[in-house]
This record gives sequence, structure tokens and C-alpha cells, in this order.
Amino acid sequence: MKRESLSTKEIYLKDERFRISYYFSLEKMIDSLKKIGLIHPPLVTYRQGRAILVSGWKRVLACLKLSLASIPVEVSQVEDDLQNFFMAFYENLATRNFSLVEKAEIIHKLKEFGLEKNHIIKDYLPLLDIPSSSFCYEGYLALAQFKPEEKELIHEKNILFSSLQKLSAFKPESRKLILPFLLSLGQNKQKEVLENLQEISQRENIPVEEFLMTEEIQDILSSEKLPPLQKADNFRLLLRKRRYPLLSFWRESFDSSLKKMRWPKEIGIKHSPFFEDENISVTFNFKNKEELEENLMKLQKMASHEEFPRIFK
Repeated sequence: MKRESLSTKEIYLKDERFRISYYFSLEKMIDSLKKIGLIHPPLVTYRQGRAILVSGWKRVLACLKLSLASIPVEVSQVEDDLQNFFMAFYENLATRNFSLVEKAEIIHKLKEFGLEKNHIIKDYLPLLDIPSSSFCYEGYLALAQFKPEEKELIHEKNILFSSLQKLSAFKPESRKLILPFLLSLGQNKQKEVLENLQEISQRENIPVEEFLMTEEIQDILSSEKLPPLQKADNFRLLLRKRRYPLLSFWRESFDSSLKKMRWPKEIGIKHSPFFEDENISVTFNFKNKEELEENLMKLQKMASHEEFPRIFK
């Protein structure tokens, strides 16, 4: 290892073989460089006469933003790419936590540099706080194949691995359409959307990308009036209705009856999840005798409504 001064223009940034991180803000790094300068030089190695970054992407990109002509660098004289990648990996491992996308990049590059699958699973997945299983290994490798714009969205929204595992089964053109919906939904709803899409595609023998281009889906996507969350929820409900038409009909009828009855908001009412039995539960809170009596009177009023018997049908 030796230190030298290198022109920032001499660092060949198109070669990203050792790069782990792609999505970060340079703001704090630029502020740090302005105030105290570059304390820890980036690490480079030479390949075919070019200076290739091993670690220090954020530092170098911030220096370029500040138009610095030259910077000090440490030069690795190790010829083996895997050993150089280990330098970048362990340097980052010691100082910060990796995002889900970064973990996928690390596993992919360990494989590309020739490390055996069993070695990665046994020795490196635990270092990344990933269970040592072939299932997880294959799942992260699938994520590494996502397009850069998809990875950036995933990184920003911190989507769960379980959802991404399901998403990886879809073709890239389908993922491009699905991702905007998923980003606005919670974990359980993300899972519901992906499972329903797969089921509809298989049952109706229609490719997912073809189904996503249907008029009813495109109407939701192209609407300028709906905010992202409402678009996502409309999409989710449409899928549920398509997969479970009878169940959706029962739910709509149930909700319609409650609306006609003007069911009190302070009294909860819940049917069985799939209308598998006729039991209905109601819940309410009270802190004294008067409130209890008031709620009971409201329930009695609901029970005498002409619409009430229909919630049991």
C-alpha cells in the first residue's frame, strides 16, 4: 500500500467492479470537505493503466462536486480483485449498516469474483445479518438483477425482503408498473397485492404485464386527481375484487347496509374474515353507566332498522 496524489479526472469511474453503494446524499460529505478537508484518502488500484476505485465513492464524488483538481489516494498493489473487494467490504462493514440493496450488491459481487455459494452462505450472509440459507442467497441475487431505477426506489422506501422476493418473480416490465403501487402501501398490503396478481395471472392464464395494461388498471395509473396512496389502495381493492368476486360482493353489501343504517362510528362492527359464519361482533368503550346505556340504546336503534337483517345475508 502506498500513497500518492492523483488528479480527480484520472480516476476511472466507469469501472464499478468494487462499488457497493450507489444511493446516497453528498451534502454532509461536501460540508465536511469544506470544513476539514479530506482526512481519509480513497483507495484505488490500477487495471490496464487506469486508476479504479476500490472504496471511497462518496468521497471522490464529493471532491468532483467541489471541482478539486487532485486528491491524495491510497494505492492497493494487490492484483486479485476478490482481495481488493474484501478491503472495500470490511472497511464499510466496520463503520456502518448496509441497506437491503447494498447487501444484494455485495452477495452478487462475491459470487462474480469467484467465491463459492456455500462459502458465501456460511461465512458472509451472517456478517450481513442474513439467515444462512440458500433461499436467502438466491433471493438477494435476484434483487441484484433489478434495474438501477428499481433499486433506487427500493432503497429509498426500504421495502421488505419478503415483498421483494415475490416481486422478483415478475418480469422487469411488470415490476416497473407494480413498484409505484407498492411504495405507498404497508407490508401486509404489499404482500396481498403481489399474491393476488400472481393468482389472477395463473387462474386466468393471462400474463401479468398484459393484465396490468388493461383499461381499468391504466385508468388508476393515469389519474391525475388521485394521490399515490389512493391509487395504490384502489389498485389493491381492484385486485382483491378480481381474485375474490363473491367475497368482494359480500363485503360491499355489508358496507352498503351499514352506510344506509348510518352505523355509529364509535361502535365497531366486524364480520368473520371470509364470511364463513354468521357471527358478527360489535365493540365499544365506555367509562360510566351513562355511556354504556347510550351505546346500548344506539345498538337497539340499529337492530330495529329495516336494513339490519340484510347484514346477515
